Amino acid sequence: MKRLLPLILLVPGLACASAQAKSATDRPTLEMPPVPPRVIEPAPLEPAPPEPVGEPPAAAPAPAPPPRTRNTPPPRETAKPDPKPEPPQVEQVAAPPPAPVLPQLRTPGTPEGPEAARQVRNVIDRATKTLKSIDYRRLQPASKAEYDSAGLTIRQSEDALKAGKVDIALNLAEKAELIAKELQKR
Repeated sequence: MKRLLPLILLVPGLACASAQAKSATDRPTLEMPPVPPRVIEPAPLEPAPPEPVGEPPAAAPAPAPPPRTRNTPPPRETAKPDPKPEPPQVEQVAAPPPAPVLPQLRTPGTPEGPEAARQVRNVIDRATKTLKSIDYRRLQPASKAEYDSAGLTIRQSEDALKAGKVDIALNLAEKAELIAKELQKR
């Protein structure tokens, strides 16, 4: 064992001694690309100053007051009544005719009117039946929150249907039905 110990210590030392690091000269040198030419734009010229306009015509001098004598009292200015400004006259312009009511854009095959309401009602009924088939007491707290959310979504869908918002009602009813089906699988 004493003979093997120096041999065991010598083998890793030889392995390290035989390994050589590659020098930096073995690698290709990096060549810098030439600097791209610079385009220097001339500074924008300042706009020429505006041409001077001739002097405005001189205003006519105010008439000189009559000369005063000692016996004549200074003229009193009479109080001028404040002219009440007349309200500006507004021309009675006929209002443009109201824009025609455009029909709501729908994708082809989307039911309208009573057919759409009946379709929403069917989805609401299916979602409600699915929720009623689930035992609320056996649900986990997170599942109970989803159950309550589905019930709230059904009520919102019914409110939207009453308000005539069939597209929103259908969307909400389908979401409630999806939640109810997921809860039923658990």
